[in-house]
Amino acid sequence: MSFGSPYVTLPDFTYHRPKSLDEVLALLKEHGDEAKLMGGGVGLIAFMKERLMSPTHVIDVKEVAELGQVRQVPGEGLRIGAAVSIAELLEGGDLKTEQAVLREALARVADPMIRRRATLVGNLCEAIPWVDSPPALMALDASVEVAGPEGRRSLLVSDFIRGPVDIDLGPNEMVTEVVVPESKGRRSAFEKFTGGSEFSLASVAVSVSNGGKKRAAKLVYGAVNSTPVRCPEAERLIEDGLSPTKVRRAAETASEKVECLDDVLATASYRKHLIKVITTQVLWRMM
Repeated sequence: MSFGSPYVTLPDFTYHRPKSLDEVLALLKEHGDEAKLMGGGVGLIAFMKERLMSPTHVIDVKEVAELGQVRQVPGEGLRIGAAVSIAELLEGGDLKTEQAVLREALARVADPMIRRRATLVGNLCEAIPWVDSPPALMALDASVEVAGPEGRRSLLVSDFIRGPVDIDLGPNEMVTEVVVPESKGRRSAFEKFTGGSEFSLASVAVSVSNGGKKRAAKLVYGAVNSTPVRCPEAERLIEDGLSPTKVRRAAETASEKVECLDDVLATASYRKHLIKVITTQVLWRMM
């Protein structure tokens, strides 16, 4: 990632490599706003080179054993530690059939070299509108576990992301895990359009669960607005099943109802066109 900065070196900083979560939290408390956490370091190092961030303390969490774990917990779901790389998730076989939307989204993050360094938690915490993991996690009702000086708390990913590069993380707090709840029988898929770069111009994460008498559907769109957005009107059209007519109506409805923004990557009108295209593609795959 580059924004055209002339810098090729990093600003001066003190490097820390704690071995426990308690050490991490102590360092955060000691150094406050002068410290930044590093899991894979992909985003952080790029931002530091660009001088968009200049922390005087960098806290590398890769040696903290509990943050490097992926666990299937009965009754809870899949718990993914903050230091787990995207490649580890894709290659470890931990993402089940009902979590296909997340596997498909992560498989299209950047390139294999980046995926070996980048972490799911880091990708999520960047809260950049065009990254791919937030829509997929929202479609799965995923949450984050946060630790800080006041203890631990849990909140949904949909509440965690408040705006562009804006997350619900207090002073000296950190995300320790992403939790993807169990949902047997859920079907899900992901689609995006990039226009030839690593950045999505529009993406969609869809999930359909079969709990109860009526299916619950989610359509979550990324890269079209400042935060991922759902389209309840289109969701209602596919809750009781898919057909060619319903796919067409859902795609048209989403294109009409989802609010899109203009930016340097694409116009709002072009994004509305893309929403219709990728919604049609992803729902056809699920028929």
